[in-house]
Amino acid sequence: MEADMKLAVVTGQIVCTVRHQGLAHDKLLMVEMIDAQGNPDGQCAVAIDSIGAGTGEWVLLVSGSSARQAHCSELSPVDLCVIGIVDEVVAGGKVVFHK
Repeated sequence: MEADMKLAVVTGQIVCTVRHQGLAHDKLLMVEMIDAQGNPDGQCAVAIDSIGAGTGEWVLLVSGSSARQAHCSELSPVDLCVIGIVDEVVAGGKVVFHK
């Protein structure tokens, strides 16, 4: 996964009671990458969520070192982080998604 912002939809939550201490208090979400029209690309991943996204919501993700910075810890083993909950997407002058 490249280190840029991605759109995804939250498909579920991961429960993991035994995990790395750097992730001790973080919610883990299952996400599926989507294009600007909301079409899934088939790529699923697990992302750290510190902003409270829920199932079905469109979210913005960052990966790599940007994800670790967003997570506020360069030492945590984080590669994908939710940084925003999408309210609206406008593409080609048309509203594609509205919460």
